[in-house]
Amino acid sequence: MITETDGYVELIHYLTGQLPLFEQRKLPAGSANYTLRDVLEEQLSQHMMALFEQNDIDQDTRLDMVREADAIMYDLEEILSSVLNNHPSEQQEACIIEFVGLVKNLFDQRLNTKG
Repeated sequence: MITETDGYVELIHYLTGQLPLFEQRKLPAGSANYTLRDVLEEQLSQHMMALFEQNDIDQDTRLDMVREADAIMYDLEEILSSVLNNHPSEQQEACIIEFVGLVKNLFDQRLNTKG
């Protein structure tokens, strides 16, 4: 659905370009009491639920989207594997929120062109 698109590949390149932001060794002031993995999972699940609520989607398409979300989470885990259990700074969390929002936009675009 979207993981094979040029837009998704560009988003992955964007995220890999942001890796220096995630490679901070010291725990900055204002770091969260939850992990980066928690942010990824929460944001992705919230955006997927929003997609399901905002669109009239048949069961097969829903299942395809869930599989895509799993693939996206796998990609994120691979890219950020060394820092997933770190507590994110505000900037790191903002980057993840922005990234997942852009992923949702790709889904929205795909659903609108499909329907």
